[in-house]
Amino acid sequence: MFYRVLVGLLFLCVYSVHANASVEFHHADWHITCDNTLTCRVAGFGREVDDGESPISILLERKAGADQPITGGYFKYESYKYEDDDKKEQILKNQPINLVINNKDLGTLTKKPNSIYQLKPHQLSALLKVLKKTDNEIIFKQGDRYWELFDKGYNAVMLKMDEVQGRIGTIGAIIKPGKKNENHVYKPIPAPVIKKGAVIKSDERKNLTLEEVVAIFPEFKTRYSDEKEADCFSYDLDEEEVNFKPQFYLYKLDKHNDLLEASCLTGAYNFSDAYWVIPKKKTNNNKINYVGTYVFPEYSNGVIKSNSKGRGLGDCWLYEELTWDGYKFVPSAENTTGSCNGFAGGTWRLPLRVTQVK
Repeated sequence: MFYRVLVGLLFLCVYSVHANASVEFHHADWHITCDNTLTCRVAGFGREVDDGESPISILLERKAGADQPITGGYFKYESYKYEDDDKKEQILKNQPINLVINNKDLGTLTKKPNSIYQLKPHQLSALLKVLKKTDNEIIFKQGDRYWELFDKGYNAVMLKMDEVQGRIGTIGAIIKPGKKNENHVYKPIPAPVIKKGAVIKSDERKNLTLEEVVAIFPEFKTRYSDEKEADCFSYDLDEEEVNFKPQFYLYKLDKHNDLLEASCLTGAYNFSDAYWVIPKKKTNNNKINYVGTYVFPEYSNGVIKSNSKGRGLGDCWLYEELTWDGYKFVPSAENTTGSCNGFAGGTWRLPLRVTQVK
């Protein structure tokens, strides 16, 4: 009896740790992210057939829980075929896109806003059947333009989805199905609720000198260079002649606290700033707390947003948000565009962390 209870507790602990962590995994031409609610999204990629330059992507989604189908089937492309001839490119863009699998034309995709298309139910069903196999030709056709969707990596990322959602060995698994019914899969996890604290609704910031920062934050010089995980090594505060001088800004956060922003890192195509919450009333109980260091940050109305480039082309990004709850800044959102595949601004917004901010 004790052994069964112990095993059960260990299972619950492993499941709890696993289920509350987001997952990101990439293999070959496919990429998967699963957020903290256990909803998983999978993106596959391909290239234009004739010149190998213009990328395409397909997006699939599956929620956690029993009897959840694979949905989505969203399609997008980045066109370079007639980049020097706007008229030709516009004519081509107005033509429908067809899905052709193994020389069988399955009809046109549904056009959606923002240059996105979607597979019809019968097209999505046919696509899912062939992706698990090899030596299949999956073509998207638009006028005289052809793209091929690659299947290499699909089985690996779908196996990861089955694992994260607890579907391996069940009748609903994609890669390793079994006889167990769907009652054995993990249930979706509710998104955490964050109660936003009252803030001073002003984006105005005061530019401070280093001396003014030290006046309100006596340990600033030490904390700036030695703060755990801050890594502010781009600037030497004691060096008088440097190419780049750090900037310091102070925001009014709420009636009890201000928010200090300090230049921290500079790189080839990213820069970052560090943040500290500064209590207005100095007492031993009101410590100055380090918030974090964020790339391309922006503070507004109790929210810090960060946008990190994956590489200089700007075709993959990581987006983060933190929300003030009255006591601290809490991570409230995290999204990635997934793999760097030639889409300007990234391919898709794939959530890693979702919350309810109230």
